[in-house]
Amino acid sequence: MGFGFVSELEVRGGRRLEGTLMLQGSKNSALPIMAATLLLDGETLLEDCPDILDVREMLAIINGVGGCNEETGCCFTGEGLRLFHNRIDGVPDYESCMRFRASSILMGALLATAGFFAMPYPGGCKIGRRPLDYHIEGFKALGARVEEKDGMLVGYAGQLKGGFYRFPYPSVGALENLLLAAVKADGESVFENCAREPEIVDLCDFLIKAGASVDGAGTDTIRVKGAKRLNGIRYRIPGDRIVAGTYMAACAIAGGNVRLGNIEPGRLDCITDILKKTGCHVFTDGRINEIIIMSDGRRKAVNYLETGPYPGFSTDMQPQMMALAAFSIGSCRIKDRVFESRYRTAWELEKLGADVGTDGDSVIITGRESLHGGVVNATDLRCGAALVIAALGIHGKTVITDCAYIMRGYEDIQRDLEQLGADILWRIKEENAGNR
Repeated sequence: MGFGFVSELEVRGGRRLEGTLMLQGSKNSALPIMAATLLLDGETLLEDCPDILDVREMLAIINGVGGCNEETGCCFTGEGLRLFHNRIDGVPDYESCMRFRASSILMGALLATAGFFAMPYPGGCKIGRRPLDYHIEGFKALGARVEEKDGMLVGYAGQLKGGFYRFPYPSVGALENLLLAAVKADGESVFENCAREPEIVDLCDFLIKAGASVDGAGTDTIRVKGAKRLNGIRYRIPGDRIVAGTYMAACAIAGGNVRLGNIEPGRLDCITDILKKTGCHVFTDGRINEIIIMSDGRRKAVNYLETGPYPGFSTDMQPQMMALAAFSIGSCRIKDRVFESRYRTAWELEKLGADVGTDGDSVIITGRESLHGGVVNATDLRCGAALVIAALGIHGKTVITDCAYIMRGYEDIQRDLEQLGADILWRIKEENAGNR
């Protein structure tokens, strides 16, 4: 599916899912690793980099600040995503940053290379407040000066110095930024109360292979010793755990027997545990990075789900679990402690007949034996994916609009689910998806 159109997805549910699917590379690993290539000398090749809208957005921004274009620098090839930079400019494209949240990851790399950055507050999915306070305070701990000027964030650093920063909350994005700044700082940096997500481990693994000294990835404390030179490398992006979780939830809703490859099972232990509680059978093999899920279509509700930092229940899987709860026997209370506005999926599911209620800052989904088809709106990336998999459990036609959001994180959700036997097709609207 190309990115030049705003699209709708039409799903005719009621079919069991069967078959094997090799998963795309991780979006949440690829984006910070792409930013990290600004720190490297020479060419980098990222194998299994997902060809999704967010990667294309990041590619365009990086080409701009790196002085290249798709012919002379960064582009997809038959082997993967090739990245090479001629120079580093600290001022990325304004409009691109405004519509793309992950552009904030560039701040650390630009401080470490260009010595400054000037960019607007980034945009992205409307799922709640995502302030940059921890990023800014962390940069200051490394000797940078960051201020707001005319609605722009501006950072300066002659030479970053090793420093200490303890995160008030284990923020993934802020840690990624500080890691990218610290690997080129003078001296050692120590970060405490760190995010432990697999994507942090992937970024550190990439930096280490490029020549950086990073210790403690995946733990609460990470130590970084600055290096004068990092070299371009060949690196394979691990499979996407959120895409894997989405398709596991799809099988739980529709019923069936699905084998997922190119995924480290340990990264999905929380989701696996939840699905087992609903009545699914899940088998994993870490030796060959494979997960098998079997569902007879009869689901029990999990009483309570609350999002939190890894290895807890990921906010990126909350909408998909909400969709599953709508078909389950019993009620599920869901509380999102990460993004306070990530309940829009519930109101879209209500349009399909879901029993939705609220209690304070929680949403309560009481399962029903069946929902009905209708037209719903993908208000953000994960909401869109959740609505698609919900439609698989409905005997009838469901149309999901604003699917450009889904293309931000899924290479082709229609292709993948159709490969597993779903009746799903794109309905094209000739409108530029880049305007969304």
